[in-house]
Amino acid sequence: MTRILSVSTGRSDVGILAPIWGALAEQPEGELHILLTGMHRAPGAAEAEGVPASATVHVAGADMGGEEAAAAAEAMASISAATGRVIEETAPDVMLVVGDRLDMLPAALASLPFNLPLVHVHGGEITDGAVDDRIRHALSKLSHLHCVSSQHADTILRAMGEEDWRIKVTGSPTLDTLRAAPTVDAPEFARAVGLPCAGDDVEGFRLVTVHPETNSSDPLAPMRSVLEALRAHPGRTLFTAPNSDPGGAQLRRDVEAFCATEAAACFVDTLGPGKYASALRHATLMLGNSSSGIIEAGLFGLPVINVGDRQAGRLRGDNVVDVANDADSVAAVLARMESDPTRHTGGSPYGDGASGPRVADILANLPERQRLLDKVFPV
Repeated sequence: MTRILSVSTGRSDVGILAPIWGALAEQPEGELHILLTGMHRAPGAAEAEGVPASATVHVAGADMGGEEAAAAAEAMASISAATGRVIEETAPDVMLVVGDRLDMLPAALASLPFNLPLVHVHGGEITDGAVDDRIRHALSKLSHLHCVSSQHADTILRAMGEEDWRIKVTGSPTLDTLRAAPTVDAPEFARAVGLPCAGDDVEGFRLVTVHPETNSSDPLAPMRSVLEALRAHPGRTLFTAPNSDPGGAQLRRDVEAFCATEAAACFVDTLGPGKYASALRHATLMLGNSSSGIIEAGLFGLPVINVGDRQAGRLRGDNVVDVANDADSVAAVLARMESDPTRHTGGSPYGDGASGPRVADILANLPERQRLLDKVFPV
């Protein structure tokens, strides 16, 4: 029997992990522990969806808060200490980590004194404009198996010196979540999120998510460009919350202030898989710098305006248009896209929406422990 500890640091992680958790729950052998930390610890945080009834859930650590760097560092220390306590309590055979979030790194570091094998999902990707890039690569080097979202990511990890047998191209499990999520029609969706509409006329809204561009000298600049462009081109707009990286709390205040003065705009903290799939289905376009625009939106053919450098270097489909971090440039592309709201048919380059069972199968059939731990690097 394999005992697995899976770490989630927020809603974006849950969207990736839930299909893996579900597939693991269907296997007769295995024991799943889930640590909810980071943004899960924020005041008023929504309950994590998709947690199997058979899993044991641990809630510990701290939210980074999205304010000052020093507070984020303190929260990281809390996450590391909490993860160590959970590892000691549960004695897992393997720990599952995901992505590139700042609050995931201290959880992974806590595994080192226990000599615990790590399996990393979504390694090998590139985001030149964010600190996420360094975090993701650090997690990859700490890990012993890699479940990657594309052949491109496989190539990058090989270039980083990871042995071929450690890398498995599974696709992105977040596509599983969205493909399986039940959606509602546009009027019901608008009522559920408070999107302004006239009767049943709710088509044509913008879906906007902007996070701090953490590698920039001005991490909040993308939000200023987006809000200025939206003021120049008023229209129905649905914002979702920024993350808790330093500066995220200020971006949230900026969005809330914008929505208080713009009658056609509204803000929701998080949508959950069903509402988010509905949003991707009914929106005219997505605007911002979230990885969701690069990875998930292509599943629905939704046009995306990707602002600035936060996602620079990441594999993208033909539904994504990159635009400089400049209000006039954003406004020009926004006007052009809304004049011709065409869905794309190329799909997402991140898989087929059936990744969760592949990752679960890898976790259930791990190589011998010592082979996992003995990493060899080319010289």
